Amino acid sequence: MSTRREFLRSLSLLSAGLFLASAKGKTGNQLNSRKKGIGIQLYSLRDVIWNDLQATMKGVSSIGFSGVEAYGFDGRSFFGMEARAFKQLCDDLALEIYSTHTGITEQNAAVYAETAADIGMKFLVLPSFGGRPNSTIADYQRAAEEMNRMGEICNSFGVRFGYHNHDFEFKKIGEVMPFDILLKETEPELVTFQADTYFFAKSGLDPVQWFNNYPGRFESLHLKDLGMDGESCIIGNGIVDFEAVLASAGAKLLIYEQEHCAEGSSLYCAEQSIRYIHTHLLH
Repeated sequence: MSTRREFLRSLSLLSAGLFLASAKGKTGNQLNSRKKGIGIQLYSLRDVIWNDLQATMKGVSSIGFSGVEAYGFDGRSFFGMEARAFKQLCDDLALEIYSTHTGITEQNAAVYAETAADIGMKFLVLPSFGGRPNSTIADYQRAAEEMNRMGEICNSFGVRFGYHNHDFEFKKIGEVMPFDILLKETEPELVTFQADTYFFAKSGLDPVQWFNNYPGRFESLHLKDLGMDGESCIIGNGIVDFEAVLASAGAKLLIYEQEHCAEGSSLYCAEQSIRYIHTHLLH
């Protein structure tokens, strides 16, 4: 795990041009990455973001991401900073707040969606079941019904409700795939899905099958690679076929995420990944 000193040293190296070319302004890669709209899930930088939020966000901006996906949103604040203040911080760094992972429920959905709309955030994403039962088909059916209701509330504020998969949704109950239940029993106009490529690959599944079977349902992607050690890694160093994913997903929003950073600091991994995404996937 990176220390604050190591993180700040990474920032100084970035500004010196050791990780990024050109001290005169944004590189072509950065500009094109911004134009393409590539965000970063800030959980990737969880080892440093709580210690120095502003320095972390400056690092995200200098690397060339166009926006962020936050996590831990409580309906009022991000990382201990009031929502409008966090929005101003992002605006000052030319970063858009695309979305957030959050413990949204039917009870708090209106408050969360109102704040999201106030700061121009497009998506509220439930990142997992959050303690909801998930052992029976009926559990997934009830979850889908709740998602529809949360989606209806979010829609009333002009915000999209989404669900992010892990791998437990791919463990069959009898002959039924729970993930299919969620997709079939949620209304497309109320619920969108955020496909996490790492968890598909870790489960031995090809996400393209779901993109083809449920066209238009995956408006957001988590671009996350699977390394040979079973952990997430720098994009391009693992086994995920991102070209096939991007060719078939039809996603509106692309978010880089890396949960395990064995190849270097979290900031270094993010910089290497955004460079790969631009050079090899969005050319």
